Amino acid sequence: MMRTKFSYLLITVIALVADQLTKLWATASLKPVVFIEVVPGFFRLSYATNRGVAFSLFADSQFDIRWILAGISLVAALFVFSYFRRAPDGKPWLNVSLSLLLAGIVGNMIDRIRLGEVVDFIELHWRDLYSWPTFNIADSAICVGAVLLALEMLREEKAARIASSAPPTSAPEETGIRSSEN
Repeated sequence: MMRTKFSYLLITVIALVADQLTKLWATASLKPVVFIEVVPGFFRLSYATNRGVAFSLFADSQFDIRWILAGISLVAALFVFSYFRRAPDGKPWLNVSLSLLLAGIVGNMIDRIRLGEVVDFIELHWRDLYSWPTFNIADSAICVGAVLLALEMLREEKAARIASSAPPTSAPEETGIRSSEN
């Protein structure tokens, strides 16, 4: 069991390290040049920061919400880790989803504590008509982890529904032979 959980934690470590290294690279390389067009009209690397949460919600708050958001992240990370520890090894998609969620939560929490804001650098856009909010590897890990978790929960719900609607197995039929004892 410990060996299997370790392999899932390895996913967490790899995603977390990738997140932190790419954010360091983005700060050093993208901040001075503004952006690098990777696929013209669709994908570019663009340095941005976010003091708020998803889609820059609360980013313009007058209050220093760094510690509030870091505290919420810590509680979320502890909850996910606790759930991960109790998750059965035989449920790989559940364990992978929790590993990715943990990596993403901790990755953005590190930024909030260290910088007071989260570094983002991946930008998807459609020409100059529409631009998805800039994000990072941690955000991607959270989204992929959440989708995998939702799919696993739906799969389990479907399996439970099928199991509950299956006809009950009956006891072996009696043969009708009785003892002749009186």
